[in-house]
Amino acid sequence: MSLITGNSLESKLLETIILGRAKIPDDPDPGNYVVVDVAQFSTTVPELFANGAEYIYITEERGNEPAFKAEHPDAKIGGSSGPDYRGEEGYDFFNSPSFVQDIDVAGRPTAMTSTNGGNAVTDLRLAGGDDIDIYVGGLTNGKAVANYLADSDRETYFVAAGSKGKPSPEDLVGALYIARQLHGKPLTPEQRDIYREVVQFGKGPKYEEKPQIKRTDLYEYTLAFDSRDIIPKLDGQRLYDVSGESES
Repeated sequence: MSLITGNSLESKLLETIILGRAKIPDDPDPGNYVVVDVAQFSTTVPELFANGAEYIYITEERGNEPAFKAEHPDAKIGGSSGPDYRGEEGYDFFNSPSFVQDIDVAGRPTAMTSTNGGNAVTDLRLAGGDDIDIYVGGLTNGKAVANYLADSDRETYFVAAGSKGKPSPEDLVGALYIARQLHGKPLTPEQRDIYREVVQFGKGPKYEEKPQIKRTDLYEYTLAFDSRDIIPKLDGQRLYDVSGESES
């Protein structure tokens, strides 16, 4: 069964989904851009907001976060996963939706990036300037992001961030999931099961030999469809949750 159904919808999606961070245009068309990095950036970001983060500052390079904390002493900053996925010394968390549950971010600024999703946000910001609006969406907040953008009079594009310059099945699934909702063709329960299996079997086997946290991230967080109403939108280098606002 195809992940895309309906010829007109298929044509529309092929025009608006960017298959990989490496494919982001040097001069992107004006519009809305949703960065989709299902495992893990697009799942960790909503969890930080759900736990009360004031905003998430997206650094241009990994390693810039300590300088941000020096200017904002109450901030919590994210780094690499570190040895055995326990975090990097000098940082408060890493790109893991389950790890951030135990980090006190309520009312605090945070700062992080990631190899794929975080850097895709930066690439878009630098390339598009004021002509584009950037959002972060995944399986957990996809419906909320789509519904927020549904009344926009601007075209919406999806960046399936991918990995190492190539598309990833879970990011394509995430982009398609949000796009179908946006275009009034939400998944049936049977179709959603297929999408879930693509992500589960695309990532799960790779995590069997890794620490438990990777499987927890996947099965308890990443695959929790529509569990969050968070809508992360970039303002400067800061992501804010705009779920209490209307799209303009």
